[in-house]
Amino acid sequence: MIIRSTRSTLLVLLAALMAVVLVASACGEGDEPSAEPDPEPASSPDPEPAPAPSPDPAPSPGPMQKENPRVAQIHPDAVNAAGWYSKGTDAFKKMAEVLGSEPEVLERITYDEAPSTLRQLAADGVDIIVSHSSGYESAVLEVAPEFPETWFLIYSDLSTTNDLPNVAGWAVHWNEVGYLVATIACASSDANHVGMVVSAPIPAYTRWTGGSDQLSEESAEVLGEACEFNYVWTGDFVDVVKAKSAAEALIDGGADVLFDGADAAGAGAVESAVQNELMYVGSVVDQCEQAPDTIITSVIMNFDIAYAEMADLYAAGSLEPKIYPLNSANQGIQVTGFCNPDEEVQKAIDSVLEQIAAGSIVVDPTREVTS
Repeated sequence: MIIRSTRSTLLVLLAALMAVVLVASACGEGDEPSAEPDPEPASSPDPEPAPAPSPDPAPSPGPMQKENPRVAQIHPDAVNAAGWYSKGTDAFKKMAEVLGSEPEVLERITYDEAPSTLRQLAADGVDIIVSHSSGYESAVLEVAPEFPETWFLIYSDLSTTNDLPNVAGWAVHWNEVGYLVATIACASSDANHVGMVVSAPIPAYTRWTGGSDQLSEESAEVLGEACEFNYVWTGDFVDVVKAKSAAEALIDGGADVLFDGADAAGAGAVESAVQNELMYVGSVVDQCEQAPDTIITSVIMNFDIAYAEMADLYAAGSLEPKIYPLNSANQGIQVTGFCNPDEEVQKAIDSVLEQIAAGSIVVDPTREVTS
């Protein structure tokens, strides 16, 4: 019995020893330490983003918008001297009404007098000065830098703002005016020969003459027959006698339809057409009432559209120092109803207007005739 008992004890001890060995083995004792896993390679740093391009410098802000600003308009002639001045004055008064302002209109301000007049108006506190002629451009560009709190606006034409923050222009596409007037004249001419009385070579008239010259050059293609175009410079905006003499010279040269870019002096050319029983194309304003049996129709400036835009932009605080275009596409230039209707002439002008709108006729805005 004792032996059985001793053997049993040995077996228990042996079993305990084996258990210890197994536990130690399970705990890794006596084993080589396992190699730690290689660290993941460090990822390459993202490339630094390229610096953002510097924005273009913001244009210098123009004068601040004011409630009920003081507004003034200057003219080189009497405001009732011709349709250009009277219609422009009417449109300016509507502009002033929109702004809640009292319109101040100065007439007979020559181009030489313009710098001193503009300085006086700005110094007196006028907030918006509208120069109603492209002939004032040099004066505006000279004076505007001296009065940065005043807006200087030009109606008719402006070649540049000179990057001035307080200058803007409403520029009639004068070449298009000339092209359209010449289209009507040539389509109405039995002799295929038309003439223009033109005053002084300011940009408006050199481009108008250039547009008429372009139509003459393209007339065979556009109208189906070649049309000769002649012109006479008078050098004067108001001398009716000079304009009438120029018209007589054109008639003697073979022109049987006339038109003019001569401001108030143009009345003399119309008188010549009436006396010689020729047809005439009106321009700038509707001239039907001036000579009902002589005027075919008129290519007019829409003064109201331009001056309304001045008022709306200023009131909204969005008036910018730039040149705003006026053309047939935006109704800044329009053809009135026909005083003396002619179906073929109507078709011709409608076709040209459609082709200009479609881009198949491109009236060169830079073409000029200066002499």
